[in-house]
Amino acid sequence: MIRILIIIVVALALLIGGVFGVATFAPNLLPNMVLELLGIEPTKEKTVAKPIRPGPLETILIDLEPMEIPLFRDNKVDRKLFMHILIEVRRGKDEKTINENLVRIIDSFLTYVHALNALNIKPGVNDRAFLKERLLVKAGEIIGPDIIIDLLFVNIFERPFN
Repeated sequence: MIRILIIIVVALALLIGGVFGVATFAPNLLPNMVLELLGIEPTKEKTVAKPIRPGPLETILIDLEPMEIPLFRDNKVDRKLFMHILIEVRRGKDEKTINENLVRIIDSFLTYVHALNALNIKPGVNDRAFLKERLLVKAGEIIGPDIIIDLLFVNIFERPFN
C-alpha cells in the first residue's frame, strides 16, 4: 500500500514538474486556460496579413526575350534549357524599375541557373516550382522586395545538346 502511494506521489510530482517546465520553456504548447491557472499570461497570436494581389488592370506583364541556356556536365554542354518568362509588376514606378534593371535581372537568372546546374543542387532546374521561387528571390535581391508580383513561364523545356 505504501509503495503504491509513493508511486502515485512521484508520478504527480513528475506531472506537475512537466507542466511547469512546458509552461516555462514552450508556453505555446499549452492551452490558454492552463496558462491562466498557472498565473502565466497567454501569448497573443500574431495574424499575418497576406498581401492583396493586384487586379489584372493594375499590373503589366514585361516580356523577357526567350533564353537558351547551355547546361554543362564535365566541361561539355550536356543539354540546353529554354526559358521564356514574363514578369508581372504593378504599372508605373515598378514597371520603370524593372525596365531599368532588365539586363541585371536576366544576368542573375542566367548566373543562377548555371550555378544551380553546376552544383547539382536538388531538385535543381527539373523542379519548375523550385526554379520559379528561386528566380523570384534572385530578382528581388536586385530590385528590392515586393516589386515583382509573379514570374510566369510562357515556355520552359530542356533538350539534349546532341
